[in-house]
Amino acid sequence: MLSVVACAGDTPLAPPPASPAFDPTQLTGGVRYRWPSGRTIAVFVDPTAVPSTLDLAGAVTAGTTAWVAALQNRDFTFRIASRADDADVIIHLRDAPALVGAATCSAPSPSGGGVTFICPGTDTALTLPLLTGPRGRVKVDITIATFSSTTNTQLRALVTHELGHAVGIGGHSTQPTDVMFAAPTTAQLSDRDIQTLRWLVAQPYQLRL
Repeated sequence: MLSVVACAGDTPLAPPPASPAFDPTQLTGGVRYRWPSGRTIAVFVDPTAVPSTLDLAGAVTAGTTAWVAALQNRDFTFRIASRADDADVIIHLRDAPALVGAATCSAPSPSGGGVTFICPGTDTALTLPLLTGPRGRVKVDITIATFSSTTNTQLRALVTHELGHAVGIGGHSTQPTDVMFAAPTTAQLSDRDIQTLRWLVAQPYQLRL
């Protein structure tokens, strides 16, 4: 649920919208998932196999900044982790070896430009165990295909889209001007993207990340 604490100089966040602009549970069978309010989400960007022409770390920084700004720095924040065992989310290219297992779920099949993988438990997403080293606490694994991201502009659009899934938007928009369009071409969040996220974080979650 959305928790707003106003401090001196803060601009209060407007009340949450009455409905999302598009269904954020379209891909999850109606299940709402998200991080607990107030969470700082640690993201590890795997540099393995990243071409010198692509800035994956920069795309992640831009994407995380956009989603946090959509909520005016409320409800969740991000930080970049330097190690996989200190991460809640891992982002890597499809050409890189997997860093985590699939827990009790079936491993996702490669499809499209990106895949955001979460293994649901009863009411909490299962930890995806690291394949080497300590178990870690990874809940979300994001795979990016370079064939869909031949330029940094395309990469930013795709990474921002997948991060939208990682924060709880488990659906696609039908409007190509939205970041959450199924084949994203923009990294700029639309009013519809923001409306859907703001509606989502005001709802009780059914699956906790």
